[in-house]
Amino acid sequence: MRRGPRATFARDFPRDAELDALVDAFEAGDYAAVRARAPELAARASDPEVRRAATELRARLEPDPLAKSILYGTALLLAFLVVWFYTHRVHGP
Repeated sequence: MRRGPRATFARDFPRDAELDALVDAFEAGDYAAVRARAPELAARASDPEVRRAATELRARLEPDPLAKSILYGTALLLAFLVVWFYTHRVHGP
């Protein structure tokens, strides 16, 4: 377990050995471990602050809702433009 400074968002997290290990895994880029172990820690932790921190840590791995909306909107616009292009072709000279 690393004893150095934590990530900015995790500075207010309570000190707990398992939670510290998850924060270290998050900072190291081991997101698979965080996805697997954070919900388990949140389910069995007796301290509500540890549960909240584990839940927040897991939630930070989810894509931004605005970015998802923009991606879906772009895909719909592209599909519309492709369909419009092929249905409104000018035939002949």
